[in-house]
Amino acid sequence: MTAGLPSTRPRAQRLRDARRIQSRSELVRVMLFLASLLMLTVVFVFTNLMVSRLSEQVSATSDLLARLCAQASFPAAHDPQLQSILSGVIAGIDFPIVIADERGVPRAWRLVGLDPSSVPDAALDSLTEGRPISPVIRARVKRLDARIHQLDEVHPAIVMTRTSDNTVVGRLHYGDPPLLERLRWMPYVTVGGMVALIGLGLWGLAAVRRTERRNIWVGMALETAHQLGTPLSSLMGWIELLRSHLEEEPGASIPRAELLETVNDMEGDIDRLHKVAQRFSHVGSAPRLEPQDPAAIVRHVVEYMRRRIPRSEGDVTLVELYQPTPALRCSRELLEWAIENLIANAVSALDKRPGRIEVTVGPRDARAVEIAIKDNGRGMTAREQRRAFEPGYTTKPRGWGLGLALARRVVEEYHGGRLLIRRSTPGEGTTIAMILPL
Repeated sequence: MTAGLPSTRPRAQRLRDARRIQSRSELVRVMLFLASLLMLTVVFVFTNLMVSRLSEQVSATSDLLARLCAQASFPAAHDPQLQSILSGVIAGIDFPIVIADERGVPRAWRLVGLDPSSVPDAALDSLTEGRPISPVIRARVKRLDARIHQLDEVHPAIVMTRTSDNTVVGRLHYGDPPLLERLRWMPYVTVGGMVALIGLGLWGLAAVRRTERRNIWVGMALETAHQLGTPLSSLMGWIELLRSHLEEEPGASIPRAELLETVNDMEGDIDRLHKVAQRFSHVGSAPRLEPQDPAAIVRHVVEYMRRRIPRSEGDVTLVELYQPTPALRCSRELLEWAIENLIANAVSALDKRPGRIEVTVGPRDARAVEIAIKDNGRGMTAREQRRAFEPGYTTKPRGWGLGLALARRVVEEYHGGRLLIRRSTPGEGTTIAMILPL
């Protein structure tokens, strides 16, 4: 018991460090969100302040112009000097405006989509006096009337009255300048740009993290394959030497049958280690996919896992359910590895006895095969399900949190399939489904 403590503490420490790093990452994301929210608030407040001030200036300018026109009055507006003054004032305005007489006939306008020279003053006089005008001019006046209604929806018209007797001499209709319209859209454009920028940044960070994880996996796999390769070659040589010694010296002190059985067991274990090395060597490179019988692969893994389940686990039953399935293009070594990890994960999740694990193989549809592993273990909460496939995440005190992550990588990246949690209820168990395309 004491001998196990030195290896347990570093592992627990690594898990704590990983969780601490993840907490810091979450804190950074929260800080970025709060900073973005603060920037958006500042932009909204500043833009609204600018819009409010510009709107006040437009209203003040329009009111001043209305007073000027009212004092001049339209009967006197035929004076050339006064017309020149009014034309100069109107020409300096940078927002849509229409000045109409007491009958509602437009007399002057700017920035409403119609050239003032396109409607002669004589035609406007005829319209005021009720005389007929040409259809072309009437159509242009109707366009002005429609524009007046649009302006009135933005700002109420200013009634122009003569100061001396409060006689209504006309109305001034006005809208917002183009700059004000653009400023009103500025917060939404800013929000869109900020969201796009944050999304691009998060995508970039996620891509960097994926690359880092992939490099970690590849480095770990290559190093493991290298470390296992050398002793495997040596052990295979020793086995051949022992086998040849037994064949040449039948009268050895160790009983021949017993020694042969031992050698065969050693060879089986070494084959197993060799298979592990092959699996790790496939990580980081494109595996060869060959037609395989999925039921045969699963059956082989279940038989191995049935022997491997430790006696300390107690009463654990592995149930197999097979349906006729077509051949599947896959890497047998990698697929066996993924299924082993899923079954091992199910065994470690069993918290009651008797424990039961169901392994089902069958066609999902005409284009895919489904391999499902169902257990009656502790189950997972919604939060645990969201993080179950993260490398390093584990709910077991002595777990590494690599089994499900490795299985997902094998299924999704190397076989183009999907690995998902079909169902999981705390206290009832979990069903994980592996969907592989044909």
